[in-house]
Amino acid sequence: MKVYLSVPMITNRALSRAHLMAKAIEDSGHEVTSPWVLGLIERSDSMVNVFRRDMASSEDCDILVADISEPSIGVGMEIMAAYKAGRRIILLVRKGNVTSRMLQHMDKKETIEYETDDDVYRKLRQLLEARNNPHAFEAKPK
Repeated sequence: MKVYLSVPMITNRALSRAHLMAKAIEDSGHEVTSPWVLGLIERSDSMVNVFRRDMASSEDCDILVADISEPSIGVGMEIMAAYKAGRRIILLVRKGNVTSRMLQHMDKKETIEYETDDDVYRKLRQLLEARNNPHAFEAKPK
């Protein structure tokens, strides 16, 4: 399945956690469709239209996996795009961190709470590999 990885890119960036999340996605047999979140940040004068690319990719994925441990406007926009498109949404949040009430009250999502970055890989891979997960939300056909 195509998995869009959504992580803070400018403020609150946690690149090592993003790499752990990407590894869990790939090791569970899925494809990360947003590899740009794992590298250097695009320059502001880049020819890439980040808004169009990220919105289209968020809407086109099968699953959106988002790190919501720290606030990020871009991550919130990507989550909303995937939600409106009827995609499966998995949110990761560090235990004890305060998150948006919009996200807390959003239906049709799965939330992984973790204590350390070491938990991130294990818990995300376990959820992605679960075959008969009663909480899984099936993505709408494209």
